[in-house]
Amino acid sequence: MMWVITVFDKKDVRIFEYTNKDEATQALAKFKKNAVLTYTK
Repeated sequence: MMWVITVFDKKDVRIFEYTNKDEATQALAKFKKNAVLTYTK
């Protein structure tokens, strides 16, 4: 199980994986826009 942040930046897509929800939400706060936090098994 993991938390995934997907960042859409012009022509690029970046993906960051986290096992801890708190770490993922802290990282998400650093992106000003165009980012989505999802949860997957």
